[in-house]
Amino acid sequence: MPSLRHLLLASTTLAAALTLSGCAHTFSLNYQKVPITSATQDAKITYPTLGIKGKGKVKKFDRRRAYFTVKVEKEGYQTKSHPFQPTKRSPIMALAILNLAVPYYGWFYGLIVDFQSPKTRKILPQEVPALTKYEPRSEDEKFIIVENTAFDTKGEDILWHQYNSLKKYKENIVNDSWTKEYNKSKKKTNFKVDNTIFTKVLNVTMKKMNFIDTTKTIFPAVSNTLFLNSSVKKFTIHNVPSHKVRTSLGLSGLCNELLAIEMEIEWEVLDYYKQKVYTTKTNTTSDFFLIEYGSEDKEQLSTILHDAMINNLETSMLKVRKEVADKGLLKIGEKDEKGLASLPIPRPAKIENGRMNDFMKSGVIINVDEGHGSGFFISSDGYILTAYHVIAGTKKIEVVQHDGTKTVATVVRKNEAADLALLKVELKDVPVLPIAETADPEIGVDVWAIGTPKSVELGQSVSKGVLSAIRKANDVVYLQTDVPLNGGNSGGPLIDKNGQVLGVVTSKLVGIGTEGVGFAISAKEIFERLKIQYQ
Repeated sequence: MPSLRHLLLASTTLAAALTLSGCAHTFSLNYQKVPITSATQDAKITYPTLGIKGKGKVKKFDRRRAYFTVKVEKEGYQTKSHPFQPTKRSPIMALAILNLAVPYYGWFYGLIVDFQSPKTRKILPQEVPALTKYEPRSEDEKFIIVENTAFDTKGEDILWHQYNSLKKYKENIVNDSWTKEYNKSKKKTNFKVDNTIFTKVLNVTMKKMNFIDTTKTIFPAVSNTLFLNSSVKKFTIHNVPSHKVRTSLGLSGLCNELLAIEMEIEWEVLDYYKQKVYTTKTNTTSDFFLIEYGSEDKEQLSTILHDAMINNLETSMLKVRKEVADKGLLKIGEKDEKGLASLPIPRPAKIENGRMNDFMKSGVIINVDEGHGSGFFISSDGYILTAYHVIAGTKKIEVVQHDGTKTVATVVRKNEAADLALLKVELKDVPVLPIAETADPEIGVDVWAIGTPKSVELGQSVSKGVLSAIRKANDVVYLQTDVPLNGGNSGGPLIDKNGQVLGVVTSKLVGIGTEGVGFAISAKEIFERLKIQYQ
């Protein structure tokens, strides 16, 4: 038989329950064990959420909190933030009937607390969906470099959607009263920023998938490299706040909320010469991330926004990677154009006792849509040789001769892998530089570069150096030289003392402690890659 002391304690407890608000809430246990598993085998699950305790795989979760997230990760897979909340009514809700013993206060306020409190609900066992695998680059696929990530969002395209629960979010039922008030705000302004910090983050992901060439070769792999640009056009924050039920038990102090970011992004895929190969658009939403009320982390919101945007951009980029692969654009193609017939051009007269002033007259300035480069006549009937990257992607090519005459040129042939292009203008009897048909020149001989460095005001400039070495990379023969080269010299001739073209200027190394390392495409590549021959 229970003692008087036990009866007194029981009656006191019952009285307290009837006096306080929310009987079911009062008698519910704070913590519940919840098994969490992942559909991805051997994935690691971590618990960044507050209000969790216990050892091993089965943790105890504080049900007074509205939401929880777990972090799931595995090498070679995209990390996932998985949200969940107490959802199923606990059997202890039967105690809610005790609220009826307290007129008015219990009937209304007590019942509200019991039905609103996450503590009176159970957390169901969680299985995290399978993680997205980073599909690695195969040997026959091109490298991909993320060149730019930008935000170009108009004020009316920056939105905030609020939901009353995760279930409402999944059903796309927005809390209209708050959402409409914010989205009608006149204070929203356009948001535009170029080349954001996310460029580096996305390249880290590309490196994980072996899409970044880590060999650090100084010779460009022009036939197997793509560039990726992204621009965010629409930006929506999805927010699931908790119910702030204020009770004498301090329920409101344990509230938290979820945040995810949806972005509409335009993507551009460019080849090595920055010509558009493909464009597409993605619209994805990030995982939900948890905002903890009462956290001492003052940068919490900034960190969560940052993490959500990275998650979104990475998810979108993985979609683009698959889309580009499905369309066959990742496959490494032929290095040379197939089926080119031999193109005969008039053989230039042999230069006897030529002077540099005469050689310079064969050089031309090549004006394009954005900037300029150099080139030179290789036949008296108007064939011009230049570097392909000078004219890549341009709509109009204007050739300026040494005397200032301007003529529109057309592209006759090109070889992107060797960075060579053959142009044609309708002119006759122009001064010509002959292309060397002999074996590779001797290392150490004097060489000169003719071109237009930096500005068109410096047209027909000459610089001198020596032939430093002969290199071969990516099946292309390069002449290395210490001739001073600058932007605008590309496409100009590298000649010997007799005015013979030894190569076509293509690039130089730039950097602290680097001087006198420039490159020209060897003359022997001109005949082979463009399929031209002297008559």
